[in-house]
Amino acid sequence: RIRHFGAFVETGGHAARQLARPIEELGIRVADLTEKIFLSEEDRQFGREFLQTPSQSIIAIHPGSGSKDKNWPLQNWIGLFAREHWHVEKRPSLIVISGEADKAQTAQLEYIWKNQDVRFAKNLPLPHLAGVLEHSIFVGHDSGISHLAAAARANCILLFGPTDPNVWAPR
Repeated sequence: RIRHFGAFVETGGHAARQLARPIEELGIRVADLTEKIFLSEEDRQFGREFLQTPSQSIIAIHPGSGSKDKNWPLQNWIGLFAREHWHVEKRPSLIVISGEADKAQTAQLEYIWKNQDVRFAKNLPLPHLAGVLEHSIFVGHDSGISHLAAAARANCILLFGPTDPNVWAPR
């Protein structure tokens, strides 16, 4: 079965390779398909100030994506980070990443985790968010934020549902 997503075909190889083909047809070789972001010192400083806990492990999660079909159920996120699953002294600092499309989910998580040490990074400019993510373990779906986390060199755990990670996962 062939699935089309915009200009991409899931049987056409990784999306980065598909994007590189027209450039290579012009005679320009694309040797490295990995995503990279080069942060300014201001963006890195923002990340350090936002985190405030450089010695503690940091897990950043983005429970949303551009499509509800790609999202792990919110109850699974809540269960994964329930207090009873973590030793208090070993529990990492948890940051929830959200944007405009994630308002309903974020409101639920803010209510459920209101008395816990959970911070919310809402609607941050992408370079500032990358400054936060570069110091984290990132857990998310097939989304643009996951690609940003990979480009910022976060350690990523990505959950894929209906989309093919061989095409859509960060390189």
